[in-house]
Amino acid sequence: MKYLELCVMETTRKYPGLPLLNRMCNKDYPLPNSKLVLEKGTEIIISLLGLHRDPEYFPDPLKYQPERFTEEHKNYTPAAYMPFGVGPRQCIAARMGKINVKIALTKILTNYTIETRSEVTEIEFTVNGVGLLAKGGVPVKLSKKLKLINVQ
Repeated sequence: MKYLELCVMETTRKYPGLPLLNRMCNKDYPLPNSKLVLEKGTEIIISLLGLHRDPEYFPDPLKYQPERFTEEHKNYTPAAYMPFGVGPRQCIAARMGKINVKIALTKILTNYTIETRSEVTEIEFTVNGVGLLAKGGVPVKLSKKLKLINVQ
């Protein structure tokens, strides 16, 4: 189950459900190394898609690499990983959502063989809607696994 957790983390890094977080500045904030100040009440948009694919925070960001989240490798900047937001405004259903995804994946992987139906290695995104969606979907083939019966 630990590796499944790493895969869910890497998938939500590479493909966050919502590509943007919106926040409001709750006090004046001087930007470091600048004369600019974000004033209280300023709307702030955080690009999760951009942040999660920035090589400064996630080396080789387009590579699917669940191992980057292990203690041994720790190949990322933890503060930059926020697929469900952070702090008091973090998604209230994040924990339940991750549990449901792991249950669904376990059921699928137990009962089906999965094959990709395309040579495309990087998913293109569609821009209609709020959530991040794969343009044209992601073609896969699911084949039901045979269950063998022990006859005596």
